[in-house]
Amino acid sequence: MQRVVLDDRSFICSSMHLVLGMHYNELKLLVLKTLSDQGLKDSSAVAAELKAAGVELDMHAIRMALMRYYKQGLLGRERKSGVYVYGLSERGVRRLEWLESVSR
Repeated sequence: MQRVVLDDRSFICSSMHLVLGMHYNELKLLVLKTLSDQGLKDSSAVAAELKAAGVELDMHAIRMALMRYYKQGLLGRERKSGVYVYGLSERGVRRLEWLESVSR
């Protein structure tokens, strides 16, 4: 377990794929925002941007979240040089807009 500080709030992160103490859509919002900035990103780039924002998660947790959001249709993905790269789908753009509107 590790403690994560985000916007002056503290969360406990397990090394599996749950972020305890975060509200249901907080991780989704963070990941979608990260992918909305620019082109396609692999899981390492997403992890680096989350870490820069003060959220440190196990790489497995990040990969599982990306896979879940891909299966939900929020992300598109393609394989480049043996690595999946992700970007927002149209559905993901709409979900990000909605999440941002309800989180204000």
